[in-house]
Order: sequence, then C-alpha cells, then structure tokens
Amino acid sequence: MTSSHRPTAPAAGLRRLPRAAAPIAACVVAASLVAATFAQDAPASVQDAPASVQDAPASERSAGEAGLDDLLATVDGRVGVVTAQLDLDEAERAMVRSESDPLALRLDLTRARQAVALAEAEARAARFDALTEIAGAWARVRETELQVQLAAAARDLSARALDIARLRAERGSATQLDVEEAATSLEDADKNLAAAGDGLALARADLAGLTGHRGPVALQPLERERLERALPGDEVFEAALEGLPSLLQIAHGVELAGIGVELLDPSFASRAQIEQAETQLAQAEAGAAEARRGLALRTRALLNAVVTARETDRIARDALTQAREREAIEARRFEAGLIAEIALEQTRLTTRQAELQAVQAEHGLMLALLDLQGGTLVPLEGWDGR
Repeated sequence: MTSSHRPTAPAAGLRRLPRAAAPIAACVVAASLVAATFAQDAPASVQDAPASVQDAPASERSAGEAGLDDLLATVDGRVGVVTAQLDLDEAERAMVRSESDPLALRLDLTRARQAVALAEAEARAARFDALTEIAGAWARVRETELQVQLAAAARDLSARALDIARLRAERGSATQLDVEEAATSLEDADKNLAAAGDGLALARADLAGLTGHRGPVALQPLERERLERALPGDEVFEAALEGLPSLLQIAHGVELAGIGVELLDPSFASRAQIEQAETQLAQAEAGAAEARRGLALRTRALLNAVVTARETDRIARDALTQAREREAIEARRFEAGLIAEIALEQTRLTTRQAELQAVQAEHGLMLALLDLQGGTLVPLEGWDGR
C-alpha cells in the first residue's frame, strides 16, 4: 500500500528555457510530478486533507455514510467467514456425537477434538483475513478520492500554464515550443484525471462488493493512537505460533503418531510395526520443529514490517509538515507581491502530493498491522473488529 513518489526532475530542454518562460516550465514540471504519481500508484486521489488526525465521529457523518469501523463491522457476513463458522459448528457437533458414542475409540475422540481446534483456528484466520481485505478496499477508495482531486488540481494548473504560454508567445517572451509543451502537459493531465475517475469507480465497486455498502464512505484520517499503540510482547506472538492452522495440523499429526506408538505393545505387535510407528513419530516431530522455525521467522518478518511502516509513516508526516510550512511561506510571499499566483498554485499542488503520500504511508502502516494480526492470529486492539 505504501509507495514512494519521487518528484520527476525537469527535462533538459526545460532547463534551457529563457527566464521569461520559467512559470510555464514550472507548470510543466508540476504536471510531470503528478504524472509520475499516477504511474507509480495507479489511480488514487487527494482531498484537502484536514490537519486533524481523528476519525470522524458517527454524529458528524452524513446520513448513510459509513466509516472504516462501520465497514469492518460487516466482516461476519463475508462468505469466507460464514463458511468457516459453519465448518466450526459442524466440527463441534461431530465431537459431541463422538463423545456420546460408547464405541468411539481413543483415536476417534482425538481426531474429533483436533477437528474442532483446527476449525476454530481457521475461523479466526478467515475473519482476520476478511478484516484486512475490507480495510484495504477502504484505503483504496480513500486514496483514489484523494488522487482524483490531485489530478483535477493538476489539470487546472496545466490549463493555466497553457494560457500563460500562449500569452507569452503572443508578446514574444516564449516560443511556440513552450506552447506545444504546455498543450501536451494539459493533454496528459486530462488523461490522468480520466484514469483517476475510472480508478475511483472501480475502488468503490470493490468496496461495495466486499461489504455490501453502496452509500458514501467517510474518508477521514485514522486516529494516531490507534496506529501507534504498542504491540503485545514477543512472548505473546511466540505462544500464538501453536495456534496457527498450518502448525496445528502438523502438531495434530505428531499427537496421532504418538498415540499410534502408545497403542502398540510387543504382546500383539511385531518389532517391525513398533519401529515403523516410532520412526513416523520422530519424522512428525522433526517436521513440526522445522515448521515452527519457519513460522517464527515469518512472524519476525511481520513484526519488522510494522516497524518499517511506522518509520515510513513518520517520514511522510514530517515531509507533509515541511510542505505545509513551505506553502505558508509562499503564500506570504505572494501576498507581498514577490511571486506570481501560478507559482503559489504549484506549491499548493506539491503540498497535495505530500498529503497523498502521507495517506499512503498511513494506509501502509494500517495494513502492516492487519497483516501481523492475520499472520499470527494475535488480536490487536483497535484492529480485531470487536
């Protein structure tokens, strides 16, 4: 979800433009910056991002508007979640039947109990995966909303740049090449705006398909406390490994292999049978240990991803603060008559790009937390949909 948006350097031809054509060049460069953003992030958008970082209270939302938590609350209706819950219910009924059967053997009872434990783990995994999907879809809508507005602002700036280029050309302070470059920039801006609109329609459709919500969506920033909340200790994640479906299945195989060894006795089983059962148990235990090491490494990678995402988020917010400070300075310079209005508009466009990048970093952190939750099955406060 996170991605970098490096400003595109002006083409060499732009650097050679005469001083009088500088405002035109600045607008062409601004358009190239937006084009680079679109190329890297495929349609996403920029509303006037508010300085506050609080999720909008339900009382402040318009009728029918759904916030992120409203959408996450639909998770239990997702097909995968419903199916997993039905499987769990059936496993529990099967266990009751086995426990009520006077002819049930030890292996039968063990398998029934294992089936319930595995179904419970898979139900948790399905729910956490669905939460991640919904949050990702909401993030895409929020980003495309923002980028539509960024594209519209860039288009307006490109249109003004073309008007200025034509005016300068008429007065002899710009060349026809300047006009052609400004016209090309406007064409690119029109294409970017159309692409952003298509991306927004697709993102909204995806979210509606996941949640069933087809009304307006609240797109306010996430609460910082929610994003920055301390994670559980490493010991919690280590203990949670045993409850992961993949490791649980292997552990169940080890348990069954152990029972197989216990059930054999030299009085009725040959030495070869006993040795074969012991070999199977040793192999199962070795496989379980290897699987556990692999899952421990994956958990560490998920934890590191959260650390990286938090640093990326911090850097993006710092960059946004700096961009807003630069815009405030340029606004004062404009009021003092030191720069042209179009130069101020270019600075504002740069700030909007920084706003988009901050939102993308915020979403990257959110999804890193949800990936950690889904990959470990450790509920994270604020993200478990409760």
